[in-house]
Amino acid sequence: MYAVIMAGGQGARLWPLSRQKKPKQLHSFAGDKPLVRETYERLTKKFADKDIIVSTTPEFVDEIKKMLPEICDENYIVEPKPMNTAPACGLVSKILNMRDPNSSVIFLPSDHMITENKKFLHILDYADQMIEKYPEHIITIGINPTRPDTGLGYIQMDSQIDNHNDLKTFSVKRFVEKPNLEKAEEYLHSWEYLWNAGMFVWKTRFILELFETNLPETYRALEAIAGAVGSENEAEVIKKEYLKVDKISIDYGIIEKTNNLLVIPGNFGWSDIGSWGTLLQVLSEMHETEVISKGNHIGINDANCLILAGEKLIATVGLSNTVIIDTPDALLVCNSEKSQDVKELLNKFKADGKHLYL
Repeated sequence: MYAVIMAGGQGARLWPLSRQKKPKQLHSFAGDKPLVRETYERLTKKFADKDIIVSTTPEFVDEIKKMLPEICDENYIVEPKPMNTAPACGLVSKILNMRDPNSSVIFLPSDHMITENKKFLHILDYADQMIEKYPEHIITIGINPTRPDTGLGYIQMDSQIDNHNDLKTFSVKRFVEKPNLEKAEEYLHSWEYLWNAGMFVWKTRFILELFETNLPETYRALEAIAGAVGSENEAEVIKKEYLKVDKISIDYGIIEKTNNLLVIPGNFGWSDIGSWGTLLQVLSEMHETEVISKGNHIGINDANCLILAGEKLIATVGLSNTVIIDTPDALLVCNSEKSQDVKELLNKFKADGKHLYL
C-alpha cells in the first residue's frame, strides 16, 4: 500500500495566517512542526519513505521539499494547475498503477491534526486488510463525532459487513452535506453518523475504472499523460492534457456516484482544523483552558478566546467568543462562532480588488 499526502489545498478559513502562497499545511498550529511534517512523521511508523507520495501544486512543491527532504523527487506528483481533488487523485492513482497494477493507496489530507497516532495506525492496518478483502470497493475512514459540528460533512452508515477485534466495517448509506445545528445535534446522538474526514482507500485499478465510467474526459486526459511519461515531451503533454480534466472534487465526481462504499469508524483524536473556531475548541480541550494566547498578549476577564499576537502588544478586557489573529499586513477580529465565514471575507477581497491580501 502507498500513502498519499494531499498537500495542494488553500485553507482559506484560516486567513490571515493561511495564504495562497503559504497555506495552512505549511504552518504549525498545535505543535512546533508544520502540519504536513506532522502528517509525514505519523506515517513513517507504517510506511517506508519509498511508499509515501506527496500530491501538490507547483507553488508549494519547493517549500514542502524543504520540510520533507526524506521523500525522493519521483514521489512528488505535482499537478500543473490546481483542479480540485478528483483530478489530483486520478493523476496519482494512474501513476501508481503504472508502477504496480495491483497497488492500493490511502489518500490523507496534509492539514489535519491527530493526537492518538497508535490508534490511527491501527485503523490503517485494518483498512489495508479490508481493501485486499474487498478490492472492488472504496473504503473511507469516518470519525465518531464528539460535538454538533456544522462545518463538516457526515457519512451515514448502513449494515455491518466485517469486524476484527475492536474495529468494524460498515456499508455506506449516504454522504450528507454540512448540516444545520439542529441536524448536527441529531447526528451526534445517532450511532449511524460519522464525520467525513476525507480519508479514502482504494485499489488504483478499480478507481481508474470508476474514472472511465463517471469522468470520461478526465480519464482520457490521464491516459494521454500516462502515454507521455518518460518521453521528451512529458512536461508539455501533462500541462496540455491536464487542462482538459473535470474540475471537481473526488467526493462529487467519483465517490458519491458508486454504491461500492465501505466505512471504518474511528476515534483517534482527529480534527481538521477547518476554522479558527475549531482550532480554539481543540486547543482549549487539549490545554484545559478557555483562553488560548500566543505572542505579545495580555488579557483580563476573557473567556473562550483565541489570540495569536504579533510583535505589537494586544491587550484585551472582558472579551468572549472572540478570535484575534495578528500578522504583519493584516489583522482579523471575529466571533469564534462565525469563523467559518472567513472564507466569504476572502471572496469580498477578490470583489474589491484586494488581491495582495489573499
